[in-house]
Amino acid sequence: MLPFIAWSQSYVGTVANYPIHLEINSYPQENDSTSSEIDGYYFYDSKLISIPISGKRNNENITLIDGYFYHPESVVDADEVFQLTKKGHQLIGTLQLKEDRFEVVLTETQQNIFEDFRDPKLNFVKDSVVNYKGKQLVWFHENYSKLPLFRLGNGFTKAQRDTFNPILDAIHLEDAKDKLNCNSWFEISYNINLVNTNFISYLKYYSVYCGGAHPSHGTVAYTFNLETLKEVKDIETLYPDVDFFQTLKQKYQSTENDVQDEECETFVDDSYWQYKTWSLTPEGVLLIPSYPHAMTPCEDTYFLSYAELSKV
Repeated sequence: MLPFIAWSQSYVGTVANYPIHLEINSYPQENDSTSSEIDGYYFYDSKLISIPISGKRNNENITLIDGYFYHPESVVDADEVFQLTKKGHQLIGTLQLKEDRFEVVLTETQQNIFEDFRDPKLNFVKDSVVNYKGKQLVWFHENYSKLPLFRLGNGFTKAQRDTFNPILDAIHLEDAKDKLNCNSWFEISYNINLVNTNFISYLKYYSVYCGGAHPSHGTVAYTFNLETLKEVKDIETLYPDVDFFQTLKQKYQSTENDVQDEECETFVDDSYWQYKTWSLTPEGVLLIPSYPHAMTPCEDTYFLSYAELSKV
């Protein structure tokens, strides 16, 4: 007896006259080689937004619906239903979009539909320029995901632009791919907290739901040292003699005991501060503790001024 092994296959073709790419993963039944569970994605070449699909194969017939979870009874209520038949290296059939039905012809391809086809098409479009005392941040959006992010412009040295703009390109590209892979909601916003001759420091806020039980919310911090041309990961690199947990506890614990939910336990021990988020501002440092996913409502922003830090 040979084991039944899951397999993946990519396809390229059309829905009516609209070019699409599709990728499916098939998981054969243990005691039935004629049927399998299927999941995957497809996207229209003009949009590049991945639409999750799931379904069932019986012999050469494949039924797929939009969404992460397939049940036979869900076909009736699905917004999108593929009814396909495998013929050699092709999938041929129809796509039912609510009241409309379109012919589908798809052909196997060895191309990686994301890395080889979609990702090279992503590009950045210039939007606006914001001045910070002679230093320009140039804002772009990625053309398909529409997500924004800035780059360093005039007022920064060539070395600073050559060092940090490729980092910002990479961050922007990964965020764009993540959004295109998420056909639910994917929101990002920014706070530019400091731009001066020494640092750029900003916070990225995200709110994402791409299937599963719960959405995901959080904050990511970036601080670029314009003098050393390095990204600063840990605030202790800038303030090696400061115990941030104890300093924050001394400043905030007495006031929080009266108002904070006990389960948050912000200053009971330093476990929530091991992977803190932080950002520089003109007046001081913003610090945010890191909680487990279920406790993210406990997260709050705390502040230490440069004067307070200098006294430690």
